[in-house]
Amino acid sequence: MLIHAEIGYSRHVERDDIREAVTSADDTGMIAGEELITQAETVLPAEQADFPGERLHAALTAGHQDHRTIDRLRDEIAAPRPNREAIESHVQTLRGLPELEATVATWWESPVTQRFVANLSQIGL
Repeated sequence: MLIHAEIGYSRHVERDDIREAVTSADDTGMIAGEELITQAETVLPAEQADFPGERLHAALTAGHQDHRTIDRLRDEIAAPRPNREAIESHVQTLRGLPELEATVATWWESPVTQRFVANLSQIGL
């Protein structure tokens, strides 16, 4: 399968379409266009378990200072170049709060989340 990387093409392609096209093309070595390769390297590792931000916010009192930590963690995960150390630091802070520990632990220890974090190191983001 030959993939054409035309200007604007990759903006209209859904994540699953990119994943399928890159997987198929990678098997044959027929990937065309650096933009598509770059997008594949950043989109594929972004696969992750849904971040439980709303549940975490709901578990804290309205004025709790760690609402900002939840937001920083969410933003770091969604960043174009997530920082693994920052993510781990935010997770450690939130796991230290008794009212959040179980929710954070369940999300953090899920295989999908751990694969996401491991991929950050593998691709050098």
